[in-house]
Amino acid sequence: MATKLHFIPEALKIYKLLNFQPTKICQTRFVGGCVRDIILSETIKDIDLASVLHPQQIIDILETEKIEIYKTAINFGVVTAIINKIQFEITTLRQDLFPDGRYAQVQFTDDWELDANRRDFTINAIYCSWKNLEDQKIEFWDPFGGIQDLKEGKIKFISNPKISIKEDYVRALRYFRFFFKYSKITHDPNILSLIFENKKDIKNISKPRLKKELKKILLISNSKQILDNKEILDFFVFVYPGFDEILNAGWQKAIKFLDN
Repeated sequence: MATKLHFIPEALKIYKLLNFQPTKICQTRFVGGCVRDIILSETIKDIDLASVLHPQQIIDILETEKIEIYKTAINFGVVTAIINKIQFEITTLRQDLFPDGRYAQVQFTDDWELDANRRDFTINAIYCSWKNLEDQKIEFWDPFGGIQDLKEGKIKFISNPKISIKEDYVRALRYFRFFFKYSKITHDPNILSLIFENKKDIKNISKPRLKKELKKILLISNSKQILDNKEILDFFVFVYPGFDEILNAGWQKAIKFLDN
């Protein structure tokens, strides 16, 4: 794909469909990895959107246009659309109530600040939209200073990391993925300590989700840095025995192993 959203006609189509009633505040914005790619002028890969529209509204709009959709995560407010083999994950703005380390009670909202607050890292709570579709100018909404953190290579939790990790143990693995991909500074020893303290609960993440997160880490070019830090390597081997061997196997063999 391209480095700019307006070079991806499928992204423009989804955006227009889900902003059918332009107001002062957009109904739908881009969020997550594609926004980071735009900021860093990297090739856009995964395209996620956040929307005030409820899942059924999104489904109705997409079905009218005969767009292929998947509803497997609809209980979490997620609808997946596919246009010309490009996948778009569209999530209704939400609050995550009563998190237990992996799941939470989902409550939909139309409040962008509430949606931003439930996210994990500042660099994952940067939203963007087209200020003007005619001149294709991108406008960012960055409530936690994520753009600056991204440029400076800082991986910061939005809320207290001690609480954030216990709310969703997957965040510990996401921390490492973002760190090895973006960080320009050393690990905060306090963050590592918190992650290591919760390693038993992290190990209990469902096997499919655990493999999915480990696969994402392995796909990062700097992932072998795990081998340079014994404490971090020991953590990964505890969570997934044999992970050191997987790291040394070469990424193609490693990905094939985790896909089984």
